[in-house]
Amino acid sequence: TAVILFVCVIVAFTLSRRLQGRISQPIVDLARLTGEVSQHKDYTVRASPREFHAGDEIGSLVTGFNSMLSEIEQRNQSLLRHQTDLEETVALRTGELTTANEELLIAKNAADKIAEVNARLARESALILNSATDGIMGISLDGRAKFINPAGLNMFGMTLGDVVGKSIHEAVHHSHPDGTPWSEADCANTHAILRGETLALALDTYWRKDGTSFPVEYSSTPMFDDAGNQQGSVNMFRDVTERRAIERLKSEFVSTVSHELRTPLTSIRGALGLLSSGLIGPIGEKGQRMLEIAVSNTDRLVRLINDILDLERIESGRVELVRRAVDAGVLMKQAVEGLQSMADDAGVRLVLLPATGQVWGDSDRIIQTLTNLLGNAVKFSPRDTTVTLSGVNGPTDVSFCVADQGRGVPEDKLQSIFGRFSQVDASDSRDKGGTGLGLAISQSIVTAHGGRIWAERNDPAGTRFLFTIPVAVPAIAALPIEPASKTILILQSDETPTVTEVLERGGFQVVTATSADGVLAFAASGQTDAIVLGTADGAQGRQIVEALEASAETRDVPIVVVTAQLPDSYEHYANTVATWVGTPAKSDSLIQALDVALRTPCILVVEDDLDLAGVMITALQNHGIQTFHASTGSEAVRLCSQHHPSLIVLDLILPDMDGFAVVRSLRESASFGRVPLLVYSALDVERADQLRLRLGPTEFLTKSRCSPADFEARVIRLFETVTDKPKAGQHAA
Repeated sequence: TAVILFVCVIVAFTLSRRLQGRISQPIVDLARLTGEVSQHKDYTVRASPREFHAGDEIGSLVTGFNSMLSEIEQRNQSLLRHQTDLEETVALRTGELTTANEELLIAKNAADKIAEVNARLARESALILNSATDGIMGISLDGRAKFINPAGLNMFGMTLGDVVGKSIHEAVHHSHPDGTPWSEADCANTHAILRGETLALALDTYWRKDGTSFPVEYSSTPMFDDAGNQQGSVNMFRDVTERRAIERLKSEFVSTVSHELRTPLTSIRGALGLLSSGLIGPIGEKGQRMLEIAVSNTDRLVRLINDILDLERIESGRVELVRRAVDAGVLMKQAVEGLQSMADDAGVRLVLLPATGQVWGDSDRIIQTLTNLLGNAVKFSPRDTTVTLSGVNGPTDVSFCVADQGRGVPEDKLQSIFGRFSQVDASDSRDKGGTGLGLAISQSIVTAHGGRIWAERNDPAGTRFLFTIPVAVPAIAALPIEPASKTILILQSDETPTVTEVLERGGFQVVTATSADGVLAFAASGQTDAIVLGTADGAQGRQIVEALEASAETRDVPIVVVTAQLPDSYEHYANTVATWVGTPAKSDSLIQALDVALRTPCILVVEDDLDLAGVMITALQNHGIQTFHASTGSEAVRLCSQHHPSLIVLDLILPDMDGFAVVRSLRESASFGRVPLLVYSALDVERADQLRLRLGPTEFLTKSRCSPADFEARVIRLFETVTDKPKAGQHAA
C-alpha cells in the first residue's frame, strides 16, 4: 500500500509538473509580458512560441496575444508619426504667430511714430502758415476760400469770417487797378483754378476791406488728393508796395545820376584834359603827374557811372533790344578788330575762329558783350600769350567762347564772378582799371536775348567764358498759290516773256495788253485779279497807275511793280502799289509778292473762352477787319491753311493742343513760319518760353495785366503794321 501510494504520489507530482509547464507557465509568461508592456510601453516584445497541439487553446491565446502586440505596435508607431507631425505643425504655426506678432508690434510702433510725426508736422505746418509773411489762401474748385493765414488776413484787413466760404474774386479781386469793375469771367486766376493750371509769379492788384488797393505778386498752384483728383488750388501772394517804392526810388536815383552827376563829370574831364594837354599854359612836372592821376580817376568814375546806368537800364527793361538776323562771324570779327590795338599794346595775340551761322539779336549789344569778355581776357593775360575767340553753330543757338591763358578764375568764384562789383582780386580795380560791372552787364545782355553765360577753367591755364545767342529763323520758301485760280494782267514789254513764264509756272493765268488803254479796259471789266508792271514801262506805266487810282472800278486792283531800283517818278505812287519786286524777277519772290498782294488781310483769334472770343471778334470787326475764330489748337492749324491770316491772336491754354504745340505745327510749314503772332494768355510767359513761341514778329500780353482797350489798341496797331503796303524803296525780295 505504501509502495502504491508512493508510486501514485510520484506519478501525480510528475503529471502536475508537466501540466504546469504546459498550461500554467504560458499563462504566467503572458501575465508577465502584459505587465512589462503596460509598464514600459514596449510593444516590440513577443511571447515565446511553444509547440502546441493543434487546437490547443493556450497556443491560440499566445498567438492572439502576439498578434495584438504587433497591431498595437503598428498603431503606436502611427500615433508617434502623427504626434511628430503635429508637433512640427504646432512649432511652425507658433513661429509664424510669433513673427506676425513681432511684425504687428513693429507696425504698431511705426504707426505710432507716423502719427506722432504727422501730428508734429501738422503743428509745424500750422505754425509755418501762421508765421509766414506772405499771404496763403486755399481755394476750392468753385473759387471760394477754404482757409487763409493770418498774414493774408492782415493784408486784407479782414477777419476769418469775412473770407472763408466767400468768393475770393468778389472779396479781394473784383476791380482793375483803376477801380473799374472786373467780372469773374475775365479773371485769369479763376480760370486757372477751374482748369487746374499753374500760374507762375504774376503782378496784380488786390483790394482791402476798406476799399483801398495794393499791388501783389502772386502764384497759383492746383491741389490734388492721393487719387489724383483736384481739390482746389493754393494762392500765394505778397504785398509789393514797398518794392515798387524802392524800384521807383532806384529809378529816380539812376535818373539823378544820369543827369546830375554825369554832366559835371564830363565838364571836369574836359577841364582836366585841357590842363593836361598844356594848351592853356605850361605845368610843372609834379603838377602834370597830378593831372594825369586826376584824368585817369575821372575816366574810371565816368566808366563806372556809365556801366551802372547801362546795367540798370538793361535789367529794368528800359533798353529795347533791336533784334534782327546778323552774321555771328561778322560780329566776332568786329569785336576783335576793336580790341586789336589794346592787345598789341599788351603783347597778347588775338586768334579768331568765327562761327558761320546767323543769330537773332541786337548786334550792338552782342558786340558789347564780346568786347567786355575780350577786354577782360587781354587785361588779365601775360605777355606773349594768346586769347582765342571761337564760335560753334548749334541747332537752336550759336555758342561763343573767349579763352585766355592768364592766371584764371578760382573754382569757387566761377559763379560769383558775374555779380556786381565782383572781382577775383580787390586790387584789380586799381591795377587794371575795371569797374567790376562788365561781366554783370554781359550777363544781363545775354539773358535778355534768351541765352545763358558761364565760366569754366581752361586747361592747362586761364579761363573760358562762354555764352549762347539763339539762331535766326531761316529764310522762308515761296508761299503756295492755288493753281490756275488767279488772272494776272501784264503790259507788253521787253520783260514780258520772262515774267509770263514765271507766272505760268506758278499756276497763274496770264493776260497781256499791248497798250495802256488795253490795261485800263481789261482792269475795268473786273476779269483781272492783279496787274504786273515794270519800270521799263516808263511814263506809260506811271499813267496806268494814276488812271487805276483815279477810277473807282479799278482802285482796288492790286499792282505789283518789278524793278531793280525805284525811280523818283514812282515815289508819288508808292502807297498805291501793293508791293515791289526786285529784278531779275525770280520765281519765288514774284510769286510770293503776288500771294501777299492778292491775299485778303484777316486775323485768326485762337481762344477757347467763347464769351471772351466773342468780345474780341466784335471789337475787331467793328474796325472793318475780317476775323476768324478757332476754339482749339487743331482748328487753328486748319484755319491757317484755309485763310492764311495776316495776324494770329493766340491763347496758350487750349483743350486739345496748347499754344506751344500750335506754334510747333505752324513752324513746320514754310507758309506760316513768319506769320505775325500776338500771344494773349493768362500765363506770364518767361523768356525761355518766348523763344519757343516765336514765328514772325511776336508780341506777348498777359490777360490779367492788359485791359480790353489796351488789347484792342495793340491788335489794331500790329495788324496795321503787318498789312501796311510797302513804301517807296521797299522790295518783297
